[in-house]
Amino acid sequence: MEQGYVSPSNGHIIACHGYGCARRTALAMDASWLSRASVLLKAGRSSPDAERHALSEVVKLYTAYLAAQFGGAPDAPRSPPGLSGQNGQMDCVDETANTTSLLLVLQDQGFLVHHEVERPQSRGLFIDGRYPHMTAIIAEKRTGSEWVVDPWAKAPGQEPDILPLSQWRQDS
Repeated sequence: MEQGYVSPSNGHIIACHGYGCARRTALAMDASWLSRASVLLKAGRSSPDAERHALSEVVKLYTAYLAAQFGGAPDAPRSPPGLSGQNGQMDCVDETANTTSLLLVLQDQGFLVHHEVERPQSRGLFIDGRYPHMTAIIAEKRTGSEWVVDPWAKAPGQEPDILPLSQWRQDS
């Protein structure tokens, strides 16, 4: 994920698109958007499960926000090869960079109480018969269990996959 990735800074995210972070767009996480995310995440403070559910809602809003900011055709799920290089289209590298950036902003704002952001993870190597894929990761603070936050297979504004890392690694 390091290729083209720029860490969020001062509430600004450098959002990746075009596959492999080939295109980057600077976005300010405006106060009204962060306020909406805060309200959703505060509602999920009762447990780690509730926080993951609230985080799912925030990621749905975020992917729709990104699609609007990039313009053009909305991002197609699962990175069809023919859309490589096109404005607003995102492969798993782009999705991972963008989701990790969002998670880091939420963490820096103090909105995550039950989870902390971890380094992205990957699965598949072609030689094992699986297509390579990567995703953003959060870990439960109390148990250390790692969870995938992955909007790659979904259209903007749809619920991302949030599941245990061990389960995600078995999928292909």
